[in-house]
Amino acid sequence: MMKVLLAGLALWAGMSPALALECPLAHAIYGQPEGPWEMRFQPLPQTAAANQILAFSVSVPEDAARLEGGVYIPNGFGSALGSIGLDCADDFDTDCRFWEGTVYALVGDGIAELPHEPDQMAPRQILLPQFAVGVWYSTLREAGFTETGTLLDVFTLAACAK
Repeated sequence: MMKVLLAGLALWAGMSPALALECPLAHAIYGQPEGPWEMRFQPLPQTAAANQILAFSVSVPEDAARLEGGVYIPNGFGSALGSIGLDCADDFDTDCRFWEGTVYALVGDGIAELPHEPDQMAPRQILLPQFAVGVWYSTLREAGFTETGTLLDVFTLAACAK
């Protein structure tokens, strides 16, 4: 009876149930609830910096452009720091970067450290604080903020690629 009541309250409040997927981070596909933005992790490029732990891309809706990003552990210890750029020639080209910040994992118990290995289980959500602000002040503003949806800082686990 209690489960039915809670499910009814969740539907009434407009909430969707959390996706219960067990998926390695390397195969995780993250999305946005109100738009077509998508985040995927890739193998590290051969030119990766020694302190880079993950590589990812964010696809831009209705555009051929892809934002390329990386997650780094400064000095081998500390919080996971991410950066994203558009059409970067290499990882060290800071002119094309428009977002940099701490990358957080959002899990059932709250905020956690982002997994450091691509074979670890993907968190339910990934938070890129101020990412939407970076898009707002870039040439991608029109793609991120449309009549049908608004870009957010949180990406939610949507699927697991094989």
